[in-house]
Amino acid sequence: MPSDIPGLLTALKKWRKSVKKLRKKGKPLETREQKVAKARQKVLKHLGAESVTDDIDEVIHHAIAPDGTPVEAVRETLIKHPVPIICTELRTIHPLAVSRKELETLIQTFLQTPDDEKPVADSEELRQIFVQLSLTIPEAYKATSELSRKQKKRRKRDLTLGTLNTAIGIGLIAGNSQLGTNVADYSYLLGGNALMLAMRNLVGTRVDASEDEG
Repeated sequence: MPSDIPGLLTALKKWRKSVKKLRKKGKPLETREQKVAKARQKVLKHLGAESVTDDIDEVIHHAIAPDGTPVEAVRETLIKHPVPIICTELRTIHPLAVSRKELETLIQTFLQTPDDEKPVADSEELRQIFVQLSLTIPEAYKATSELSRKQKKRRKRDLTLGTLNTAIGIGLIAGNSQLGTNVADYSYLLGGNALMLAMRNLVGTRVDASEDEG
């Protein structure tokens, strides 16, 4: 069965785009929220497809295997020789339309504040994380209306960053399966930690998803 990882990446791009439109006035908020919900369901559909989950699990299991690349070796390579990894990862997540600057910023954040060495256990946990984050975002945008101008600006910045980290986190882990390269460990650590950053951006901490949809 052919994998639909490219379809997942395209769906993530559309979901991120629909979330951006929550910030813009013009169309009724309800209409914008409906588009976000529709885009979200498409991502969940891809994340639930067997061919996609098999590919994601293969990448994760390879990365967390005892003979996988040690996290310190990953960090050392990203410090000394980041360009090959950056170029490969940009090809990996090309359908997401993530910029080189955005990826480089993620790498620098990872290097400055190393987080979880095994941030995601399998495809089901990845899906649960997306469920939680994607449900949080529309409600968080609604809540900004009650904030002061300064607070609103800061919170919207967090929401934008959280949305980016959610998309790029899933994209890095899932997209690597299509390249047949040896950078799965880098993709896993960068992608997984991007999702942990998204948790902090959007909900302040990481908790288990209590609601699942599909």
